[in-house]
Amino acid sequence: MTGTPRRVGNAPGLPSTFEISLRRAIVIGIAVVVAVSIAYGIGVKRGSSASTGAPRNGSDAESVSPPSVVSQQTSPLIPAIPGKSSGATGSKTAAPVSGTSGSGKSATAPRAATDNKSDPRVKGMYYFVVGHPSSDRRVEMLTFCRAEGLDAYLVPDDNALLRKIIVLPGYRDLSEKSSSEIKALEAKIKQVGKKWKGNKPGNKDFDDAYPALFK
Repeated sequence: MTGTPRRVGNAPGLPSTFEISLRRAIVIGIAVVVAVSIAYGIGVKRGSSASTGAPRNGSDAESVSPPSVVSQQTSPLIPAIPGKSSGATGSKTAAPVSGTSGSGKSATAPRAATDNKSDPRVKGMYYFVVGHPSSDRRVEMLTFCRAEGLDAYLVPDDNALLRKIIVLPGYRDLSEKSSSEIKALEAKIKQVGKKWKGNKPGNKDFDDAYPALFK
């Protein structure tokens, strides 16, 4: 029968076997894992702080002022347009409409005397024709009539080259020619015609003004 050999001498003996329980081995392994994890986390945190350049004290953070808030300014005052709301301007006070004087009376903007395309006539109505001026007298005659209070227009005549001067208002039926409004218009045309004749030698009066149907 073979047994464990016996040691000879006085030297301390070593245990022939080492026994570690399973529970103790698990506890030791968990402790090692936790220690490694903590060390790794501390290293990562220090590295991220150094790369981002975070302020070391509170004074650096306080030195950065918050962005200023720019207050919205109301849009410049826009003159109110008749028939449209002025709420988009953001103001209850509307600027006076251009063409109105300080006294509250509306000022009528003068029309261009050379605007031959402005034809206010309506088909089927009669309009007084006060003259057929030559091309070099059209602007002068039309400007004179308007300055004297006639609502005159330079419109096409029988062809594209000729022009004639007509006066508003018109009327629908020949029977209206005897109305007080048309009679007053005729008298005004003759009055302005006399002034036009005396304005320059060779001018004719408007006594031969006649109503013409616009077709």
